[in-house]
Amino acid sequence: MPVFFIQSNRIANYTVTIDGPLFTHLSKSLRVREGENIYVGDEHRVRYRVRIDHLESKSLQASILETIEGPPAPLAPIVLFQAVLKGDRMNWMIQKATELGVVEIIPLLTSRVIVRPPASRVRTIQERWQRIAVDAAQQSEQWTYPRIIQPMTLSDLCKHVPHATLRCVLLERSAEQNLGSLSIDHTFQGTIALVVGPEGGWTQEEMQEILDQRFQPITLGKSILRSETAPLVALSILQYRLGNL
Repeated sequence: MPVFFIQSNRIANYTVTIDGPLFTHLSKSLRVREGENIYVGDEHRVRYRVRIDHLESKSLQASILETIEGPPAPLAPIVLFQAVLKGDRMNWMIQKATELGVVEIIPLLTSRVIVRPPASRVRTIQERWQRIAVDAAQQSEQWTYPRIIQPMTLSDLCKHVPHATLRCVLLERSAEQNLGSLSIDHTFQGTIALVVGPEGGWTQEEMQEILDQRFQPITLGKSILRSETAPLVALSILQYRLGNL
């Protein structure tokens, strides 16, 4: 059953209060009823089985029946830097990357990005991407969901993950090291930063800027993958090597 995310400050005296968009989704789309049990989770990786006691016009109250402590946070959290993709490709990529357990997704604005969000709509688009991530995490029963950061440029890569233990940038048609051969396993600890380019690839200047920030070039093999496919293949390999798949 899906797990619905709430903030821990919505819990008091073993009672959960749900309002806003989540209440609308539960009451209008799922048509939950009083007496029904659902699962909710908070930002501390704690899950609750609750019984809906009172349905009102704009909120509901539910009693906590069971508390389930989640697993500890991953020893090797993965941060994905993805060049902005056009149309529904970005939405689809965010959904699937969430299912694969990334902790953060940072859209990148690069020279060859086909569609650039207008400044007036950046916040709205970011919020939509965040909703997609939350919905995907709920459906796949994740213990938490990734943050979606506002789009940034390549110059901000290291500023965002200054202490990353492993920094990788995907390259196509490259003789660089294959991602599958990296020396990582379930004992690896530290943040992994993964950078994936746009449909048109990197310019030479961009590639040099990434390398100057100590990102290691890696390849996924001989196949040329679409920009929305490449990060999912890379994430699957990483999570498998880390023992999470």
